[in-house]
Amino acid sequence: MADPPGLRTSTSRVGDELRHAILEGVLAPGERLRAGALAARFGTSRTPIREALLVLEREGLVEMEPHRGALVRAFDAADALDLYEVRALIEPHAASRAATRIERPALERLDELCARAEERGGATPAAVADQIAFNEEFHRLIVEAAASPRLLAAMRAVAGIPRAFRATFWASDEQRAQSLFCHRELVAALSAGRPALAEAVMRMHILGAREFLVEMTGREQPGA
Repeated sequence: MADPPGLRTSTSRVGDELRHAILEGVLAPGERLRAGALAARFGTSRTPIREALLVLEREGLVEMEPHRGALVRAFDAADALDLYEVRALIEPHAASRAATRIERPALERLDELCARAEERGGATPAAVADQIAFNEEFHRLIVEAAASPRLLAAMRAVAGIPRAFRATFWASDEQRAQSLFCHRELVAALSAGRPALAEAVMRMHILGAREFLVEMTGREQPGA
């Protein structure tokens, strides 16, 4: 039997807010997530809380301990490398699909995001926060343009890069310039309707971010 629409909506809302709180560092690694307290915080019953925590467990953001409940999962460099490697498999395919499906309003918004990011720079924490927001919307629009609910769900499961790393990335003049160059190239490939080029640029873009993480942490692979 399918879940009632109200339950699905509450679960999705709670999941989105918890995911945001974890990735932004509002909920710290190791922090206990108690269903009762969360239900009061979000103004809902415990059922959507439990369902949302199971979703976040599958995404690797929450750990469920027998008889003790849930806690925020610690996140290290090996986890980030794993996420980027999976993204490098999924997101280029999304860009390829988007090249034959994206519509003019989305292309115009992508172009606008590029212009705003280039103008904003990364000299202050507020500018870096804006860059993170621009980047998240940029990638979300491309995945949504691929018109595949399964791809969208897969990307959501591997999009959980903690804010601390994202901030370091966007504060780097060199990394920011490389990323914004890739964004412009992606818009050009999507505008021209060239799937193979969009796929190749997106792969280069994601792997470039991964290499920055390797340089920053000195870890080439999990366990190294």
